[in-house]
Amino acid sequence: MQNLVLIVQLLPLIITLIKTIEEAIPGAGAGEAKLTAVREILEVGNDSIGEIWPQISKIISSLVAIFNKVGWAK
Repeated sequence: MQNLVLIVQLLPLIITLIKTIEEAIPGAGAGEAKLTAVREILEVGNDSIGEIWPQISKIISSLVAIFNKVGWAK
């Protein structure tokens, strides 16, 4: 349950990071590099991110899929 609370608290930051990185590196083909950038940025602020990274990664995949479907609002 603690992991879920932390992920929910991080969600606004994760969304901001995704959008910021997408603006800096637009388009397809660099997904793994973008995902790595999000992880490294989050790890700077919280060294325990690695423990919940599988869950965060799945959430990021879901968010990116939604953004790709409905559009990347600025």
